[in-house]
Amino acid sequence: MNIVSESPVSADHRDLVIVRAGDRSLHRGWGADEPECNFDLIVSYYGSDPSAFGLPYERRADQKGGKWDGLFALFRQQPDLLQRYQYFWLPDDDLEADRKTIEAIFANMRRLDLDVGQPSLTLDSYFSHLSFMRCDSFEFRFVDKIEIMAPCLRADILLKVLPLFERSMSGFGLDSLWTRLRADNRRKSAVFDNLSIRHTRPVGTALAQVMLENGLTREAEYAQLQARFGLDEFYPISYEAVDRKGRRWRSKTAIGLRMMLDYALRLKTFRQVYRLKKTLWRHVRRQHFKATELSTVALDLRPVHAADQAKAC
Repeated sequence: MNIVSESPVSADHRDLVIVRAGDRSLHRGWGADEPECNFDLIVSYYGSDPSAFGLPYERRADQKGGKWDGLFALFRQQPDLLQRYQYFWLPDDDLEADRKTIEAIFANMRRLDLDVGQPSLTLDSYFSHLSFMRCDSFEFRFVDKIEIMAPCLRADILLKVLPLFERSMSGFGLDSLWTRLRADNRRKSAVFDNLSIRHTRPVGTALAQVMLENGLTREAEYAQLQARFGLDEFYPISYEAVDRKGRRWRSKTAIGLRMMLDYALRLKTFRQVYRLKKTLWRHVRRQHFKATELSTVALDLRPVHAADQAKAC
C-alpha cells in the first residue's frame, strides 16, 4: 500500500470516516474540509490517477481491490487506527451526505450505545433492501442486520470482524455477522430514520465487474461465509423502534405495517417504484413471520483452505 499523504489528525477527534474511493467519489461533499468538522477522513483510493484526492484534509492511501479487502490492507498498514478512534464509518463512495448528518451518525452510536449502525437511505436512492429506506414515522429502528453500504462500527467490533475482510471483495455475509458478536445482541444495531443519505448509483455494478475479472462473485463469497458460520438468507428485520414522538414499538408486525403505510403514501418519491411494489408485501410478511437473528456467532477465524473455497463456489 502506498501512503500518499499523512496529514495531521486532531487529537480531539474520536471518529474516523474511511471511504474506498474511485475517481468519481462523492466524499468531497461530506464536509470533512469544514473547520468545525469533528471527524477525520481517510481516502482509500483504488483508482490509478496519481494526482487524485491530494487536498490537505484527504489522507489518501492507495490500494487496489474491492472494498473490504482494501480496508483490511489499510488497517494492516496502520493498526494504530483501531486504538486512536472509537467509531468508524465505512461508506461507499457514491453516497450523498453532509457533515451534520455524519456527525449525528456518530452521536447516535454513542447515545444508543450501539455496536453497529447506519443511516437510512432517502426514498430517491437506489436500494437493495427495503428495511434500510427512511421511514418517516420513526426516529430509529433496532434491526438484526446492518448492510455493507454504509456501516458504522465500534472499534472493538471492527477488530473482531476485521480478519474476515482479508478475503472479501464484496463484503457479502459480513452484514449478517457484525450484529451478532456479543453474548446479548439486542438493541446493539440500528438504522437511523431521522438521518438519511442518498445512494446515487445502481447497487454493486462496478464491483461486480471487477470481481468477475478476478474470477469471483458476490454470491460465492457469501456462500463461503454461509457455510462457515451457518448463515440464513439475508433479510433484515426491524424488531423494535422509537417513533418521532418518543414512543417505543415492540411488535415487529406493527412496525412492518407502519413502514408499508409510510412507503405507500410516499410512492411517487421512490426512485425505484417498481422495486418497491415488488418487495412491499414481501417485507410485511417477513416482518411478521421471520424470526429475529441475534444469537451469538462465535467467529472461527482459522484459515480457509483452497479446497473449502472451491467447494463453496
